Amino acid sequence: MAEIPSENSYLIEIRLTRTKWRIKRTTETIVRLFSIENYAEKHPHVTLFGPFSLKDDVPVEKLLNAIEIAAAPFSSVPFLIDGYDMNQGLNGAVIAYRIVPDDSLISLSGAISSSVRPLAQAVNVWDMDPDRKWYHVTIANRLDRREGSIFFQWLKGQEAVSVQKKGAVSHITDKIQLPLNHPTGHDGEKCPHPPLLDDDGIRISVIHGDQILSEYDLIRHCWVSTNESDSGSEWRRSLKQFRIHNGIELTARQNGVKNDIYVISDLHLSHANIIKYCSRPFPHDSIEEMDDVLIRNWNYTVHDGDLIYHLGDLCYGPHAKSLSDYARRLNGSITLIHGNHDTGMESSCQVKSLVWQGIPFTLVHDPDSAQAEAGDWIVHGHHHNNNLMEYPFINFEKQRINVSAEIVKYRPVSLTAISQIIRDHRMKPDIKRLLLR
Repeated sequence: MAEIPSENSYLIEIRLTRTKWRIKRTTETIVRLFSIENYAEKHPHVTLFGPFSLKDDVPVEKLLNAIEIAAAPFSSVPFLIDGYDMNQGLNGAVIAYRIVPDDSLISLSGAISSSVRPLAQAVNVWDMDPDRKWYHVTIANRLDRREGSIFFQWLKGQEAVSVQKKGAVSHITDKIQLPLNHPTGHDGEKCPHPPLLDDDGIRISVIHGDQILSEYDLIRHCWVSTNESDSGSEWRRSLKQFRIHNGIELTARQNGVKNDIYVISDLHLSHANIIKYCSRPFPHDSIEEMDDVLIRNWNYTVHDGDLIYHLGDLCYGPHAKSLSDYARRLNGSITLIHGNHDTGMESSCQVKSLVWQGIPFTLVHDPDSAQAEAGDWIVHGHHHNNNLMEYPFINFEKQRINVSAEIVKYRPVSLTAISQIIRDHRMKPDIKRLLLR
């Protein structure tokens, strides 16, 4: 395919939602490490179709209408950013983050291809045959082919282990691969860990040249203004509808087992930077909105008579209220396990051991500080979603359960549900790690 002049070029893409800040930061480290800043991708995205040009006499309105028709049956499209990848393009090597697409992302890409292809020319091979599509987020492109291969070898690592995605508490699906080792680059400087991050596409961006022409909201099913920042009112509405649609923001009380025990860690109430550091689905400037959702989720989940253990770092930062103020707003009989950022917690404890439904658990903030009995399952926080290779929702090999807020969809999870997963695992012992979605 010949290169299309910028003024005639269109691209249909999904830009990253929650993980954009973290991926941009990782990309900055990589391109600086390899001195390839001039080749870096400035706006991390997953390409759905293109680049392409429109056929003669096809107006832009017809293109947008075709996209809207194709996107109408879809909502948010989930995917995993899973380590590094490379391909040889027409203009040199491309190093990228590997995308493991959900079936809905594959279907959306195919639908857009079918709808837009009759209007387009200079279509690349993947758009002509969507089954061959390479799902990725570009780090840098147009690289020297040999150097690109060398950079990729540094990034990717050599070993992998089997991991599982979990669609719900009752079933386990979709094996993926995780690189394990942590390679080094120029002058012995460390390359970033191969990322494993969960994200969802909620807007389709139509790019003309190097500018956003228009954006289609997959949650609200409408075209939205492109003249707003990530904290704009339209974006706030989109994120809220996304949270509700995906069960991250509860709107009603949840049914549960009477007198159950619940666990959660690292709410980080009133901590502004946690939104971008841990890819939370809230506007970066909206700690009040985040706090309200987390507190409502807790109260919609935990009932009177339930016990709940919070495993450290309930709140943090100059805007945080006192622990007693938060405790008055939260349901249940609360026991606080001490974390890194907790102060004024004379009544808290460092660790708690208990047995639930015949399974021994040790509850602690940092799993590396746990002095558990042999055979105990360590329930912990501390790691958030920063190292899902070692600290996913459940690491069956090491008998660790990560209940950081980002891992358990920002609401407490019951020991009854966790115990059922452990029992179910006995029927599928080949599963080593589990992610909760």
